[in-house]
Amino acid sequence: MGVCGSDLHMFKEGCIGGITIEQAGGPFVPGHECVGTVEAVGPEADPALVGRRVFVEPAINCGRCRWCLAGVPNVCPHHEFLGLPPRGGCLSEYIVHPARLCEPLDDHIDDDAGVLLEPLAIAVHSLDRLGVAGGLPAVILGVGPIGLTHLMLLAHSGLGPIIVTDLLDYRLELARDLGADHAFNPRRDDVIAAVRELTGGHGAEFVFECAGCEETFEQMVELAAPAGRVAVVGIPAEDRLAFKHSTARRKGLDVLMVRRANRTFHRAAAWARQANLPLAKLVTHHFPLEQTQRAYETAAGYADGVVKAIIRP
Repeated sequence: MGVCGSDLHMFKEGCIGGITIEQAGGPFVPGHECVGTVEAVGPEADPALVGRRVFVEPAINCGRCRWCLAGVPNVCPHHEFLGLPPRGGCLSEYIVHPARLCEPLDDHIDDDAGVLLEPLAIAVHSLDRLGVAGGLPAVILGVGPIGLTHLMLLAHSGLGPIIVTDLLDYRLELARDLGADHAFNPRRDDVIAAVRELTGGHGAEFVFECAGCEETFEQMVELAAPAGRVAVVGIPAEDRLAFKHSTARRKGLDVLMVRRANRTFHRAAAWARQANLPLAKLVTHHFPLEQTQRAYETAAGYADGVVKAIIRP
């Protein structure tokens, strides 16, 4: 199971996006990024799944509402999400999950890479939202696992230059290794000036906010080019989003909210296979189940060079 940023919001703040730990009504099991082996199936599921290694799509949509029928099940108002109250998560030996949301995993994708297919599927949806086209500049604000999966896709999409920012130098170094053309640390670099210089003074056509911070929400509209597109992917600790209205309005920006993945797990797996994406490079730490507290503390504190921590129940 991968320790995700949304798990860390629950761990540190007891809530995420208005969902609180109290809504669980008692002890709660977190986790939604997982790979496992199917032990048994219900009467309506394909028995061939038994014994197969699968990765799990964590959002359980109803399949009947007008949003599901319109092809946007990621905004289904009736859904439950694995690892968010009231539905317990995958940090356990066994879970029960709809068979339609359990996708067989190719043998060449190991468990670590399989866990990263969930954030990769979000990145695929994010690029869909912005209608990414090659040959244009892109900026990624924040290169944790979500930002880095965006980077992997952008590096294979013909965009350029690809500019990334983060407060942690070791993550910037990994981003360079994965295809970033330029990497800046806002603690010492003037990010806005640097991006303008690299883009002929105009800014980037595509900006991906993957940090969920007040500062990056403000930066994202400053860094975007006129008529540019901004994807808001990061989730802030405080449930608010603010940026300078006049800047966004005068540039005529499209500011688009990215809500998880949207039927993109198959395509994420295809990307991983066909482009040979080095997803496992993001996994820096493994912990046994009995060290779950340490895993969460390490990830929450950005300790010991952590990028992605995985717990093995």
